[in-house]
Amino acid sequence: MEELLKQLKKKSIKNVLPVTIVLTIAAVVLFMINFAAVPQLFSMFSGGTNLDDIPRTQLFNTFASSEISAVYDCFAEYEDSDGKIYDYYIIPYGEDWENYIAVRVKESKASELDSICDDTWAYLMGDDVSLDRIVSVKGNVRLMDYDESKYFKEWFQDMEFSDAEIDEYAVNYVLVDERFADDISPLRLYLMCGAGVIVFLIGIWMLIKACLGIYLKNIKKDFAQLGAYAEGQIVSDYENARVFGKGIRVGRLFTYNTASTSPRAYLNNNIAWLYQHRTKHYTNGLYTGSNYSIVFYPVNGDDKAAESFDIKKKEKETILEYYANNFPHIVVGFSEELRNLYHRDRNAFLALRYTQTQPPQIIES
Repeated sequence: MEELLKQLKKKSIKNVLPVTIVLTIAAVVLFMINFAAVPQLFSMFSGGTNLDDIPRTQLFNTFASSEISAVYDCFAEYEDSDGKIYDYYIIPYGEDWENYIAVRVKESKASELDSICDDTWAYLMGDDVSLDRIVSVKGNVRLMDYDESKYFKEWFQDMEFSDAEIDEYAVNYVLVDERFADDISPLRLYLMCGAGVIVFLIGIWMLIKACLGIYLKNIKKDFAQLGAYAEGQIVSDYENARVFGKGIRVGRLFTYNTASTSPRAYLNNNIAWLYQHRTKHYTNGLYTGSNYSIVFYPVNGDDKAAESFDIKKKEKETILEYYANNFPHIVVGFSEELRNLYHRDRNAFLALRYTQTQPPQIIES
């Protein structure tokens, strides 16, 4: 019995592996959609890199944070198509405040930065002012676009910086508060990356469950219906069962479905009615193909206790004939009369089992 369970575990792993691969690919796609911003998401969780600690040559597409305590001026204001207003400020950059860089913030932070700007100039003019107010910003550092760069440089020109001094001290980058690379919405990035992590973990967890044999729980219960003494019979029944396709085996005791993630063994003596079901598929009104399955109902069970397994088209008639020829207690085939009888008068239906001559039929949906 242990060898049989090992075989079933291997089949379970084999069935789960493609699902895990697909889910992993889906997770990678979710990450790749926001490719440039994903590394910044993890940087954000660690608080971001201090802007002053990032060398000028490494600023591009980094996720930085800054505790702004000094502001030189507001050099531009921008209103987007949604009516949201953003303000651009010039702040010191570097450990010795020897360079200048821009930061873009929402309008809600503008008044605080304006106040810091007033304090900064008072401090530079020698007034007894302490620069103890701080505004925290955190976001993507990107190159300025044409308009941003134009207004940025105009401020330095107005302050009578030479072109050489502008090139040396003015850093043509802007830290965009609360933004990731490519101006991706933080909420979108959280949701998509979160979904990617969840999808990936689901795939890995499915594979782990298969490797641990957790998916064999149901089939062990199925085997337990015959009791522990029948283990040898079950092994023999499985090995000598008639094979239909890759995962369907019909033995004398059980019908085995090892094509699914969780293998099952259906006790043949408990099958009262069995028929073929065909599902047609359409795309834009055009027929694109059909799936075939075998549906069966138990002797004992409620009206919704039907089980099913998929079967290939070329084997659909063969398997019905096999059941009809080898299990006379099973009513094989479909008709509306049989369906009504099964659901409305179970005893009358069961009385048909050894007398019915109903030929196999197809039900389409």
